[in-house]
Amino acid sequence: MLHAFDTHLNFTIAQISLFQDDTLGLVASIIAMIFFGFADSLWKVPMFSMGPARAIFYRNIFVLLVVAPYFYFSAHRTFISTNAIWISVLIGVAGYLGLYFFAKAVKNGMTAIVVPVSGSNTLVTVLVSIFTLEAKLNWISTLGIFITLLGMTMLKVNWKNGRPTLILAKGSGLTYAYLAALFWGVSFAYTYYAVAFTGPALFTLILELVILVLSGIHAIYEDGTLSPSKGSLNRIWPILGLIGILGATGSIFNTIALDRASINTVTGIVTLAPAISVIFGQTYYGERLTLQQKLAVGFILSGVFLISYFRYHSL
Repeated sequence: MLHAFDTHLNFTIAQISLFQDDTLGLVASIIAMIFFGFADSLWKVPMFSMGPARAIFYRNIFVLLVVAPYFYFSAHRTFISTNAIWISVLIGVAGYLGLYFFAKAVKNGMTAIVVPVSGSNTLVTVLVSIFTLEAKLNWISTLGIFITLLGMTMLKVNWKNGRPTLILAKGSGLTYAYLAALFWGVSFAYTYYAVAFTGPALFTLILELVILVLSGIHAIYEDGTLSPSKGSLNRIWPILGLIGILGATGSIFNTIALDRASINTVTGIVTLAPAISVIFGQTYYGERLTLQQKLAVGFILSGVFLISYFRYHSL
């Protein structure tokens, strides 16, 4: 009986992609998760000094300092279709909108809340995959959707004396976080396919170039100039540089992971990045969450992980 159980357990483990992927794919996923988590935690200070569009523009200058050499020295695809290039550009547009609304969310809300909510983009990605890519859900991913939605509801509804009371979200940044999740979710739904046709290096370069151009145009339109005050740039550029370098390196490792490991393993690991931001927000920024908010964030992180990791498993 015990031997039969061990055999069944070993067979089950062998079906889980985490145990099928090569070491490089797993390590790249973990590095991307850590770098994304710390990069997302640092946005609050630049938002108040420069505003979202200009901060993104200068952040992306640092990003390209990392991405351009990576593209130059990496192996390139021998054949790349024009359609793949245009899809990558469109993903970049959606990616910029997601990043812009994320920056607005961080400016207006608590990092420990808006980062996990923005990170629920996986829920949108799954829905896009179902309706446009004819993907199917198993029961674990479906459970993850309900858990994620429960966490989001708990951020908006406060239970007092056994009765629900709507929490006024004005000034909380939640609306911007939902928009960030929407645009990131749409872009991530097609990222895997774009990377497959363009390769990690070219896709990352196109993505970050599009974000740089759009943020520059947006900043000029909003403020009439790209130039921040000298004092603010001198004070903020080390933080923007760190955000850019961490984000670019995380993006590179994420695309490498997508190229070497299964998509559910990569997305499952990377979706844990907001946990770092939650810890950072409470320790560095001194944010204090209520018990209900902590439970809500926990539900969102757990639900998103279940969706991301198990959505391609046949159960």
